[in-house]
Amino acid sequence: MSSIVLANGWLYDGLGGDGGLADVLIHNGRISEIRPRGPGAKNSGGHSETLAEMAAAAHEPVEVIDCIGLAVAPGFIDLHTHSDTSGLIYPLADSCIAAGVTTEVCGNCGGSAFPQNDYLQQRNRRTLAEHQLDLHWHNGPTFFEIAARIGSSVNRAYLVGHGNLRAMVVGYEARKATAAELDRMAGLLEESMQEGGYGLSSGLIYPPGCFSDTDELAYLARVAGRKGGLYASHIRSESYRLLEAVDEFIDILQRGGCRGVLSHVKTMGRKNWHKIDALIERMESARGRGTALYADRYPYLASWTGLDSMLLPDWAFEGGKQAELDRLADAALRPRLLEAIRADHPESDYFEQVMVVSCHNPELRPHVGRSLAEIGSQWRMGPAEAGIRFVLEDEGRSTAVHFGMNEENLDRLYQLPYVCAASDSSVRDFGRESSMTHPRAFGTSSRFLSTYARDKGLLSWGEAIRRLTSLPAEIMGWQQRGRLAPGAWADVVVFNPKTIADRSTYAAPAAAPDGIHHVLVNGSVVMRDGSHTGVRPGQLLRHGEMQ
Repeated sequence: MSSIVLANGWLYDGLGGDGGLADVLIHNGRISEIRPRGPGAKNSGGHSETLAEMAAAAHEPVEVIDCIGLAVAPGFIDLHTHSDTSGLIYPLADSCIAAGVTTEVCGNCGGSAFPQNDYLQQRNRRTLAEHQLDLHWHNGPTFFEIAARIGSSVNRAYLVGHGNLRAMVVGYEARKATAAELDRMAGLLEESMQEGGYGLSSGLIYPPGCFSDTDELAYLARVAGRKGGLYASHIRSESYRLLEAVDEFIDILQRGGCRGVLSHVKTMGRKNWHKIDALIERMESARGRGTALYADRYPYLASWTGLDSMLLPDWAFEGGKQAELDRLADAALRPRLLEAIRADHPESDYFEQVMVVSCHNPELRPHVGRSLAEIGSQWRMGPAEAGIRFVLEDEGRSTAVHFGMNEENLDRLYQLPYVCAASDSSVRDFGRESSMTHPRAFGTSSRFLSTYARDKGLLSWGEAIRRLTSLPAEIMGWQQRGRLAPGAWADVVVFNPKTIADRSTYAAPAAAPDGIHHVLVNGSVVMRDGSHTGVRPGQLLRHGEMQ
């Protein structure tokens, strides 16, 4: 492998400092040496050396990439993604590479690549079949074998979904797990972590995770904690019962003895924005007591998830997807469903804030981009009834965004030193399908840096880069990623701090950011001068291996 020199760039090592002019020598996939530039600059041996001398020292062919006027930083680590299946569909990882993301952590919100039973596998195979892929697996080793064969332009690590564990052992019943079932779930978690999973994730608004109790989650978190893993959670409520849900999350961390990530932390809904003080106080208090609590958040004010999860009460999901659809079709149940929806979403403008962004039924596609209030008006029915009809006619496959967050609260969250910027998305290409998504799939890192570091000045450049690099690496327990230092893996992004900007919108999300010039993954140039080179040097990162 040829050596690469990144010359004349302003280097941020990822640890939070202000950086300085330096050259970076990359050899055999890792950073070989970093040498400061400028008057009086000396290398680690105490001698001034020119770029030519540094290149000659490699004793192999050297590619020099001039980074004058540009920032050189560790490749961005997206701590919260859902690329478990889409990573197999889009191996070039266009949306990641264009955004400077070199590593994804998948398996969040309770759903993961493995383990799987036949029911879960069939759902994945349905998605893969739409892209002419016939792939199937049940456990970690088989999944990793398939993923390695396909390859990827980015690195990926995987959490183990609590939703998978519960679906495999308890199913979709709304009841407490028995002691024997807890032990079976714990055994599956331990086995999956031995196979490479980094810990446990939960999605407590989604079935079947919404049917679990705190004791079940703490029992499983102890397994993750004993094995040095983490617990990441989409907590039980981010709105009216936000504080109770945060208390539960902290209780699980403390009982589990593990570090944890409060996923996409937010105060959802205008009537809950005032809870920001109590939310921060709870997180600060837990950390002050020694709890290793972290959080992530995307830099946008609209959430994105399945329309049914956004709309329906927990009891509607019992028994699985077909049982859910049968309930929605039951005219006798309709009054109860409508009453529950209105009780859960009492805001007068709620249905105006929920916009459908994707569906699979072609007859419904003209309504993509419209709010439930608009769709209800067109269908001459109430917006809640329109939502039920939409979910039913699309077989529960629609997604929607909800514009329910507050910019001032987001500013405050990003000023907390333990909050990462993460997309809560899945990898995409720039094709038609990518129009049916959220702009965070393409613009998270660039928006975070341009808006909150450069434009608002809430964080220094060094600190903002730390939130995208060494902080998520610290959470994952990685020593050789998320920083620029001799011996570290050469995951690197080169960008222009003056021009970096998010170009994604809700109407047209599939847009590459401005200002990102070069991206290297494990020492290979994956983006050169803004264009993907087509290589797939990404690694599958497994818990228990040195990273």
